[in-house]
Amino acid sequence: MARYKPVDPHLSKLLPVRFSEQILPGTFEYALNWLVDHEIDLSVFNARYGETGVGV
Repeated sequence: MARYKPVDPHLSKLLPVRFSEQILPGTFEYALNWLVDHEIDLSVFNARYGETGVGV
C-alpha cells in the first residue's frame, strides 16, 4: 500500500515566483514595470530605506 504524506489544505505554500516571467511583453503591467525600473527616480526611497530595505 502506498504511503502518502498527509496534506492540510489550509496551509499556505511558498512557491518561488519570478516576476519577470509572470508579466507578458505588450501588457500594461510590463510597461509599468519598465517605467518604474528605467524612468522614475527612486533615489528618495533609497535614501529612506537604505541597503536593508528597512525604514530609517
